[in-house]
Amino acid sequence: MGGAGASGKGADVGRDGEDGGDGGDTATGGEQGSRGGSGAAAAVSVALITVLTSLPLFLVGATSTLVNRELGWDAGDTGLLLAAYWLSSLSGAYLSRRVDTPVSAETTVGSAALVTAVGLSVAAWCGGWGLALGTALGGLVYGYTQPHTNSLLMQRCPPSAQGFAFGLKQAAVPASTLVGSLAVPALAVPFGWRAVFTAAAVVCVAYALPGLVVRRRGPGGRRGPATPAPPLRLNAHLVGLAVAGLCGAMVGNALGGFLIASGVHEGMALTWASLLAAAGSTTNIAVRLLAGIVVDRGRYAPRALLWQLYLAGAVGTLLLAVGGGPWVMTAGGLLAFGGGWGWAGLLHYVAGAAFPGRAARATAVTQMGVSLGGATGPTLFGLLVDHAGWPAAWLMLTAVGTVAAVVVRLLREPPDTAAPAAAAAPSTTHTRK
Repeated sequence: MGGAGASGKGADVGRDGEDGGDGGDTATGGEQGSRGGSGAAAAVSVALITVLTSLPLFLVGATSTLVNRELGWDAGDTGLLLAAYWLSSLSGAYLSRRVDTPVSAETTVGSAALVTAVGLSVAAWCGGWGLALGTALGGLVYGYTQPHTNSLLMQRCPPSAQGFAFGLKQAAVPASTLVGSLAVPALAVPFGWRAVFTAAAVVCVAYALPGLVVRRRGPGGRRGPATPAPPLRLNAHLVGLAVAGLCGAMVGNALGGFLIASGVHEGMALTWASLLAAAGSTTNIAVRLLAGIVVDRGRYAPRALLWQLYLAGAVGTLLLAVGGGPWVMTAGGLLAFGGGWGWAGLLHYVAGAAFPGRAARATAVTQMGVSLGGATGPTLFGLLVDHAGWPAAWLMLTAVGTVAAVVVRLLREPPDTAAPAAAAAPSTTHTRK
């Protein structure tokens, strides 16, 4: 059952975009993943925009000490900002599913970088309300662009590289944490937290403008109007993947926010706990990339690997709940980071591959689940720590991670909703047993 993700529909990823074109799930006759080429430029571009649109979230966390000191806020206020980002991200993903984008995915990405720059600037220079508004705007942009960048990867990358491309894209998210952390000593300490947000806004503009100008003035001129792909109705397969994304995001975001404090409570030195968090983030990045490589080689069913990662993460959080000293915490932390947060690229890949030509619409649903989990996970975890203690909070995440594994394990094949052209096209299925 777990290997069912290797079906023709789930693995026939090369045809996504045959009717998909450039404008999200639209037909414009752009380059397709199935037409050759490495897709490296698209993969790197998508990874970069993922980093940039994640910055409003991670810069808030990285500079929270300085921000709270200046504005008279506390950790609760920071938590509300983070929740606002994720709830706005949910709204953005919903909008991306409901609106047919009449422009190319590249134009959407460039515009997203510009709007993110506006949000970062507002956050830096408009006081407390500006910080809240700018963070929420950043979340809206992030949620809206994720489905379009997923579709772009399906269109531009060949089937033999799509898993890795999705892993690279999602590995950019923890990389944003690293960028935010490095920006604090480099800019925030000597020049203030506003300098970090301003510098990030400048980088967003520098990224966006060249691409928008080149596309507008480049050979071929403007493209004709995009033809929307047939609608994709909500179905049990998508709902199951969205539930898995919600559960996984609850685990991952709570893990990133509370592991260090939990380790110190368990008796770890602060330095050890911090190094564990850094090692966990590195493990997380490596698993996201390696999972894509394994899937691309066609030797492992994507959905089987997905539920097994969730299960491994649940074992990790169980070890964190049991405690038993620093070494048990270290093993649990690495396992939780690797499995409990290493699934992200694979989840969106499975959703996009299951519905050829409609990756943006399909992954909009999974992104809504991820965004809701990002908003609720840390909040529920913190409440449990306050009222029931650390073991109860980690056990809650163990239960949530187990639910994600079971849901993916029991998923049936997606309904036959592929576009007619995709169904009639020559198969590019990889055999994955």
